[in-house]
Amino acid sequence: LRDAAIEGVGIALLPDFSAQSALETGRLVEVLPQWRSTGAFGDWLYAIRPYSAHASRVSQVFVDYLREVFSDGFASTPPALI
Repeated sequence: LRDAAIEGVGIALLPDFSAQSALETGRLVEVLPQWRSTGAFGDWLYAIRPYSAHASRVSQVFVDYLREVFSDGFASTPPALI
């Protein structure tokens, strides 16, 4: 989607990490700066891992951390991961 938007095919809803460098260099332009996504794109965070019958302890600890940090929603800023 990012590459299509850069090529001028249309607009796209992109995550910050995917669009940041193209925004900084002017290859992409933010067209709706006041708009915020809602529903599946704005209200949920998904942790995706390779399939196995059981999640590793590291994966589970990380998901628990995300649940705690974002328990009040995405407006809260998570502490830096070290």
